[in-house]
Amino acid sequence: MTTTRLPGNGDKAPIFIPGGDAAVLCLHGFTGTPYEVAPLARALGSAGFTVSAPLLAGHGQDARALANTHWQDWLASAEQALDGLRAATNGARVAIVGFSMGGLLALRLARLRPGCVSALAVLSAPLRLPGWQIAVARAWMRLPAFLRQGRLATVRKRGGSDVTDDNVRSENPSLAEMPMAGIVDLVALGELVRHELGHIHAPVLVAHGERDRTVPLRASYELVGSIGSDVVERVWLPRSGHLIGVDVERTQLCEALVRFIAKHHSTSTSIKAASNDGHVA
Repeated sequence: MTTTRLPGNGDKAPIFIPGGDAAVLCLHGFTGTPYEVAPLARALGSAGFTVSAPLLAGHGQDARALANTHWQDWLASAEQALDGLRAATNGARVAIVGFSMGGLLALRLARLRPGCVSALAVLSAPLRLPGWQIAVARAWMRLPAFLRQGRLATVRKRGGSDVTDDNVRSENPSLAEMPMAGIVDLVALGELVRHELGHIHAPVLVAHGERDRTVPLRASYELVGSIGSDVVERVWLPRSGHLIGVDVERTQLCEALVRFIAKHHSTSTSIKAASNDGHVA
């Protein structure tokens, strides 16, 4: 008999920490919640930044609710939070910290609105998923619609949350299963972002756990080698799994993140809005 793992009881509520005019947007991952970036948000808040970590569209409920959204909806949630931060900080540019799917969204925002983004921290981003997952997602899309329902609509996470910290694994309120429709959208978003990397020039910190069994470390190697930024810093965490913001080396990551954002953040309020083609209007 299969035991159903329920989400943990960790806090999945959106986070807002008021601070100065230097603002940071923290974006969680696919099937996740702000819990995944909470230690990072708190560290940045303690350093004096204004911080927002929203709950992205379709998340925090169940797999069916998430399956009814697309990457454009997740991006719209992130962009709304970006605009809210800028309004709260007199139009200042915003640094973005994106974990996993949130990292892809951060890169997309930096491409679409370069004049609004001062710096990026991209954590465990699925620039490429493992080949077998992509093959399964594409095979699922070729099935008739009626076969994409029921048991074939979701895939369970083997072993629960991808962390080495057992307490975090039991507490994490992330979904225990992933909707196949969402995985298809995640693959599409990754492909789009990969083709845009050369046009992204904000300073970037790239971090990844060496025990990550969800996203291959080579995805972050590719990100480092392909992004157009002149400033690229790397943090590899040898004892961490995928959810590096809450795993056993989260303190080291928080310290590196605060140093990086403090060094590269700009609080200029004279930035013009960016047009959809990625150029400042």
